[in-house]
Amino acid sequence: MRELTHQDPKNWRGPFYINALDPRLMVPKYQRLMGWTLNFGNKYLYLLLIAVIGIVVLCGM
Repeated sequence: MRELTHQDPKNWRGPFYINALDPRLMVPKYQRLMGWTLNFGNKYLYLLLIAVIGIVVLCGM
């Protein structure tokens, strides 16, 4: 099921993968040899990004 939704072009907005039904935070890019990308449809991704940005800002002070 995951691979079917991953390959569906409707879940891709340019280089961005957006699928709230896919629980993965990171998914392979549409062309697998190109690496990985983030699933911007996953609500936990935004919490992770805020935490990483917060750590970088705090460590930079």
